[in-house]
Amino acid sequence: MKFSFVPIAFALLFFVGTTACKHNPYNAEKLPEKQIRWGNGGGIVGKESAHILCENGQIFYRDILGKVNDAPKTKRKNAVALYKTVETLELSKMDFTHPSNTYQFIEWQDGDMVSRVVWGDKGFPVEKSISDLYGSLNLLLQK
Repeated sequence: MKFSFVPIAFALLFFVGTTACKHNPYNAEKLPEKQIRWGNGGGIVGKESAHILCENGQIFYRDILGKVNDAPKTKRKNAVALYKTVETLELSKMDFTHPSNTYQFIEWQDGDMVSRVVWGDKGFPVEKSISDLYGSLNLLLQK
């Protein structure tokens, strides 16, 4: 009986090839340099909570005490589309800070650079494109 290592070698190469290229998932202690963060804050407690979207589709939740936990993830293509939206809106160049007692926000982080859009004051409504982005981000959490 003749034994061939070709199928075993092929299977091994396939396994190594498909696992070696996968991105390591992030965790609460090691988040990527590029992030979209969105959430709300204020009120009686005066603290804020946020979600963090990574480009690979992972989502994290930062509670009002600052503790970061995993949240349900989304498809990578959804995350990439939202990252492109942030770039198209040029969130990094926006200067809009009009909170009220309670407020919502979207942040864009790229390395040490953080841009933040904050709204809640009825006298200074945020652009529709920003509120639409906020709604799209929140839709990720409903799955």
